[in-house]
Amino acid sequence: MMTSDPADIAAGGACAFPLPSDASTASRARSLLAATMRPLGFVSDQIEDGELAVSELATNAYTYASSTGCVSAVGQELWIWARTCPTPELVVSIFDTQRETWPVIRDAELLDEHGKGLSIVAAVSASTGTHFTRSRLTATPGKCVWFTLALPTSWQMADQAPPPTLAACQLSEALKVRGISTTYRREDSGATVLGTRTLSIWIGAKTFTWHDGHRYTRQSLIDVQETAERITSHHEAHPSASSA
Repeated sequence: MMTSDPADIAAGGACAFPLPSDASTASRARSLLAATMRPLGFVSDQIEDGELAVSELATNAYTYASSTGCVSAVGQELWIWARTCPTPELVVSIFDTQRETWPVIRDAELLDEHGKGLSIVAAVSASTGTHFTRSRLTATPGKCVWFTLALPTSWQMADQAPPPTLAACQLSEALKVRGISTTYRREDSGATVLGTRTLSIWIGAKTFTWHDGHRYTRQSLIDVQETAERITSHHEAHPSASSA
């Protein structure tokens, strides 16, 4: 499920790339994102928007780490996957290990050289955000800053949803590589349930469902990567929580 092949994204996989821990990180992120988006059917304008946004995020993460002397041996990572809920989008994330600082969109004057990066990201993307998470390559704790772009109208991802048993296995494996172990049980009703230290996830005929203590969340079974990311984020934000 973790791959460098763009074709796997449409089948519920994710591309995860290490980025260099030097000033070339933004250039590398742009190149990798463009090479991933082209075979997926994105038009040139969307690719250019993606390159601009990912460059800003990678530059921001590197600049801060360099200025504070906190460049990590783990380095940054570029993650790319697709989701169908809440709307069909490509999710692009930059991961780093610096949890002490979080990006803030500042009001900047038109000619101000600083403070515009995240405003630019928000302007060219469908949505953006940040949350606690873990590395997809080493399971190291950190955070990610992400943005989304609308999927091409020809996208057929929803038609490729796996059967529930396979979806449960895929989700369990996606969490395992993040250092999150799962338990498996089948209830008397026949429902399959994956358990982590913080959540119980019901695998139905079409959706993953879980309750985070405040509300229920449902994701299509094709959204394995989105589901794994949300569960990982909850796990990291609530380290002492008990399973629901």
